[in-house]
Amino acid sequence: MTSDPSTAAIARLRGEFVCAATEAGFLHEQAPTILRDLRRALIVCSLFYLMFSVADVLALGLPGAIPSLLARAVVPVFAWAGLRHARRAATPVKAAYRVASVFTLLGMLTYMFVAWRRPADTLLHGTSVGLMAVVILIFIPNRLRTSVAIALSSSLVFVALAWIQHLETTRHLVSMTMLVLFANAFGAVAANRHARLWREQYRTRQVLTNLSVRDPLTGCYNRRHLNAALLDGEIARARRYRLSLSLIMCDLDGFKAINDTYGHHAGDELLRRFADLLQAMTRESIDTVVRYGGEEFLIILPETRLDGAVELAERVRAAFAAERIPYNDAALATTASFGVAGADFAAHQAITPQSLIAVADDLMYDAKRGGRNQVRARQVETGIARVA
Repeated sequence: MTSDPSTAAIARLRGEFVCAATEAGFLHEQAPTILRDLRRALIVCSLFYLMFSVADVLALGLPGAIPSLLARAVVPVFAWAGLRHARRAATPVKAAYRVASVFTLLGMLTYMFVAWRRPADTLLHGTSVGLMAVVILIFIPNRLRTSVAIALSSSLVFVALAWIQHLETTRHLVSMTMLVLFANAFGAVAANRHARLWREQYRTRQVLTNLSVRDPLTGCYNRRHLNAALLDGEIARARRYRLSLSLIMCDLDGFKAINDTYGHHAGDELLRRFADLLQAMTRESIDTVVRYGGEEFLIILPETRLDGAVELAERVRAAFAAERIPYNDAALATTASFGVAGADFAAHQAITPQSLIAVADDLMYDAKRGGRNQVRARQVETGIARVA
């Protein structure tokens, strides 16, 4: 089972999903986009940062501008090293955000050095700092609160430096301060809006994805998703890492009689409660519950040996047999039959999804023929199956 991002809330100020797991899933999906945007932003910002060194030469002369030029050169050098690090990192988004933070902080600090060496251009520097704050907040991908902290703190340091030097009139300094603060406020609001819209688009995609891969009645995955990729992917993983994998096929006993006696709404309620029980008793984000068809469900158990799957099936069987589901003036109750197929891909590599499902399905019908409310299990091997 997996958590459902389609209903996840987005924090108003942070612009991130409130649920940490949902935010992590969002960042994992967006990692290629974040890395691409970071590369583009760092290259463009580094080029423009170097191009403005012409103003240092014009203001200070070439010999006097050398310290400022060296300070500016640090920024593109770090951008190159940071991008290499982010591409190779095990957690690329976290690495990308670290690189963005250090790059923006380094850029602001070196610009403070440039501004200190050119005090006569305070108003021009104020415009530049405001623009740099907007770039940090909007153009360079990073966590919103980190970007706000770097942009605002750097801007305040520059404003304090300008007021300490006080080479401009008070009226000009007040206007410059207001401009810098406005640039920070505008950038923060725009960045927050972008972060929220980005996540709302992701959430909308999840809604559409869930509609296509999940059963609307029970919330379990549907058979189309199972046939498209689900079981094939789990078997490919088990085969690659030589792991065990088990399937449980389960079917409600006497379901038609309940529909005939109480109506289809009662049957739907029974299916929902059984699906809720299956999802509650399996491992979140590891096991998968599929509505296979009608009142039949399939449970995929990665890294699970046959004995563990049988134990789970017995617990589910006993729990469902004890269920009493209120419906109008009646209490619905029935049982379920289970077929469990296990495979060890460390020993047998040629087992197919179809063979596993076929064995689990046959075992489930064996349990029904044997009296229902039972669990039948078998270990599947290459070309043969033996009773566990």
